[in-house]
Amino acid sequence: MDISIEPEVWINLKVFGQELHISDAICVTWIVSAILVVFALVVRFALLGKFKTVPKGFQNVIELFVEKIYAYCEEYMPQRGREIAPYIGMLALYLGLANIIELTGLRPPTTNISTTFAMAIITFFLINYYGVRQKGILGRLKHYAKPVAILAPIKLLTDLALPISLASRMYGNILAGLVVMEIIYNVMKVFAVGIPAALAIYFNLFDGFMQTFIFVTLTLVFIREGME
Repeated sequence: MDISIEPEVWINLKVFGQELHISDAICVTWIVSAILVVFALVVRFALLGKFKTVPKGFQNVIELFVEKIYAYCEEYMPQRGREIAPYIGMLALYLGLANIIELTGLRPPTTNISTTFAMAIITFFLINYYGVRQKGILGRLKHYAKPVAILAPIKLLTDLALPISLASRMYGNILAGLVVMEIIYNVMKVFAVGIPAALAIYFNLFDGFMQTFIFVTLTLVFIREGME
């Protein structure tokens, strides 16, 4: 068994004389993004015009997801919930699909720390963006002087460590699920039929959705704290 935490290079290109290595994490991210873009285009241009006043079938699923996302965002951010809901919905769809794509035989891009860190950096930016919008630049800076100014360096370091913690949490959990399933497949070898499939429901499906829920929830919590 050979499981590396380093991404595997799938494509090697030469651009202006320089070698360009494209990893599996980037390629699978493109696949996930393409699936979501196609799905969005189909819903927008092929299905939206057929939606009824009384929803049925697939329309029920779409409307339920949208309503839950908006309600969840407004629960954590009453003032800005509707504004940030589209991003949170996109984040939930992307991470949800990226985390469970291992069921198709592809390695989840979230087992690459660069992918989860990129998502965490966006969260860090939104924390400060909404914090400044809510309280102004001076109000945001005063946050570091509470309750006493001497704690400002510690609070600053805590905020800077936030994206690292957020990224590492998802990366570690999804990578652990990948490693566990690989161990099971290698131990059982030709007998890896029923038991691994049952365990994949937890390690690939349930854990993937759970980590998506945790990441989305923490994003909302941290943004709300930045606005307080």
